[in-house]
Amino acid sequence: MILNYYKVLKQIEHKTEMWTGDFTLKSIHTYMNGYIHALRDNDLIESNTNFITFNEWIANRLGFYESTAGWANMILAITIGLNPKSIEWLNFDENVSKKTHKDSVIKFYQLLEEFINEIK
Repeated sequence: MILNYYKVLKQIEHKTEMWTGDFTLKSIHTYMNGYIHALRDNDLIESNTNFITFNEWIANRLGFYESTAGWANMILAITIGLNPKSIEWLNFDENVSKKTHKDSVIKFYQLLEEFINEIK
């Protein structure tokens, strides 16, 4: 199933703003949550356990203690330059520049490729 998500993510990679309304990880995350919700509502999938696995993989790959912040927040935090062992999550992303958001999206797609290559 993660490969189906991968196909959707690859479709929106180069025109992220057109698909999601913004060029941020938050917009991609929100878009994918809606996509997964629609699949579940139409009984096409039972859960989104593959993204839970991706969250855990991201946490391990980037040096976080746990994955509860979610892949989008963890990747953005690392792109900002925050230490994964001492992040204060409250408003951590309040003053992020457009360039940093763009860099975090690029990092996300690099990490996604690594993840896909590992699970194949």
